[in-house]
Amino acid sequence: MSKPTAANDKVSTRKPAAGRKPAKARAARPAAKAAPGKPRAHASRAARASGAPAVPSRLFDVTNAQHRAFEGALEWIPLEQITLAKNPRRDISPEGIDRLAGMLMGGQLQATIGRRTAPEQVLLYAGQRRFLAAKRSHELAGGEGYEGRKPVAVLLVLLLDYEPTARDIRRIQAQENQYEELSMRDRQCQFEDCWLDRAGLPEQERLASVCEELGISATLARNVRRQLTLPVDLRTRVADRPTGDQLSITMANVLAEMNEISPELTQAVAARITTSEHHQQALASIGAFVQRTVVENEDLYAVRLDEGLAILDGHEHIERARAHLTDPGRETLATAIACKPEELDPELGKLAERAERASFKLDVDRALRERASAGRYAWVYDRGADYADAVWVIAPEFVIGAIHEAMDGLETQPVRDESYFGAAKVTDEDTKQAAAAERERRAQARERQQSAANSNLGLGHDIAAGLMDPRSEQLDAVRRILAHLLVEHYAPIIAYGAGWSDRARQQPVGDTGRFEPKHIDAILDEELQRALEDPDPLHGILALFSRWAAAFVLDINGIPATGPLGSARVARKLQRALPEGSSELRTAVWELIRPMLSPHLAELNRDAFLTDDTLAPAADLAAHRAESALADVDLGEEHLAA
Repeated sequence: MSKPTAANDKVSTRKPAAGRKPAKARAARPAAKAAPGKPRAHASRAARASGAPAVPSRLFDVTNAQHRAFEGALEWIPLEQITLAKNPRRDISPEGIDRLAGMLMGGQLQATIGRRTAPEQVLLYAGQRRFLAAKRSHELAGGEGYEGRKPVAVLLVLLLDYEPTARDIRRIQAQENQYEELSMRDRQCQFEDCWLDRAGLPEQERLASVCEELGISATLARNVRRQLTLPVDLRTRVADRPTGDQLSITMANVLAEMNEISPELTQAVAARITTSEHHQQALASIGAFVQRTVVENEDLYAVRLDEGLAILDGHEHIERARAHLTDPGRETLATAIACKPEELDPELGKLAERAERASFKLDVDRALRERASAGRYAWVYDRGADYADAVWVIAPEFVIGAIHEAMDGLETQPVRDESYFGAAKVTDEDTKQAAAAERERRAQARERQQSAANSNLGLGHDIAAGLMDPRSEQLDAVRRILAHLLVEHYAPIIAYGAGWSDRARQQPVGDTGRFEPKHIDAILDEELQRALEDPDPLHGILALFSRWAAAFVLDINGIPATGPLGSARVARKLQRALPEGSSELRTAVWELIRPMLSPHLAELNRDAFLTDDTLAPAADLAAHRAESALADVDLGEEHLAA
């Protein structure tokens, strides 16, 4: 394609103004040239000045065949007037730039995309490599392999007539970068920008939106997202075709999962992958590779737990774990062994001495491995259905806690059982075998008993540690448990309290103008649903308990004695649920429901719940909420009469 003689020669693709002939009718006439250095005036700029939307909707609209014109202009722009916009591509191959420079010196066919920011200045959004290749042509022209070639002086640029948004720029550059894929590092940065820009969207919708904007598959998006969880030094080592110490995408995914459990183990494993051979070994058997890393790295804390094979020396592992305790780990351990944080070191010293005197050994069983895995104290490698999982404990506080629990269980030794054969000193060979089998059976029974006791004690310590910071899922589970238990055991009472206190739980009785509670099941379903759907679990439970408590303070003068929820039918259930002698329970119910009662209901039920005035409210609620008549209100009539 031949180049124009001047930088201001243009090929216009603008939409014709109103009153002019369409572009097809004017195609035979030469395009008019603007004055040198003077930018074109565009209709959309005038529209923008008058308050019209700044971003035209047709920029990425390829579905409407009626739109034949585009709000922009093709111009040849001198290189010295071009400035590059921020681009996700940072890794650029010099050899590729040289090849592209040779092609451009033969003519440019594909236009770049930019915007004129000043009469002699253009900001280039798409065409980064072509711009760099054009500048490189000035060094290559006339040299070896480029004899007779002239350097590139101008670039063909499609000038947008508006300032695109950040999202528009990303879409433009994403399509441009499809011609030559981004490096893995640039791809990660590009994905991270788009991902953060969509914070707040649901997970799947957020992922789909990023895939659509960047033009990538969901699988690639998930892989890149996993890579972003890795430390920066590991993230930069990821490559599609790894060589040397680079990491493949598969290896990066494995390390990302490991990093969620133990960043220290992840760094140690990645540090060993220095050659392609090491990389293949890690991919072939990551479990064996991790074990070799743990053995070779003395500064790394990781203890492998093999069921039935591993026996941990108590004194040795206490001392080793103490050296690797972190501040959060010390707090967790202090809670587990029931001591103050400042008393932890002396307690650990005593524990190590006891383990050394007793030559204590901790047997690794299935319960211990499951506790370590469930509590996220260990990294687990799934070896398939035919083999047990490989478990490496990476939390030193867990090992010390397990030893402490097991040694507490050894404080009381079982009484020695003298057998009949031992007392009789029988030496028959069959009898000896029977005695040995009996001893083995009893030893196995004691071992099972000890293992079960340790599991139970471990559960108690795990509960104590878990209650330090309960998760929202746990609070919601408590809400569901209490709600279902309350509905199951006190269904008539809840329906009675809600049915006679809430109009929404009632239904009209024919044309009498009276209302009665709905069916018991309908009331319970609605109350349970309201309690479970409340965003605040505590508030949901409070609402359900309030309906239960309301049943004890209703004014029975407004309730029929008969019927499914009649006062006479429910009276015995109320008495069983809240007996007369349960003063503490009655006091708690009163404290719950009293702030919600009117003065009339408070006075009516006070004697049934309280025996003194110790729980009387500080505020005079009776005066605040008492009924008043118009004659009692001071309307200032004396002042008006005066």
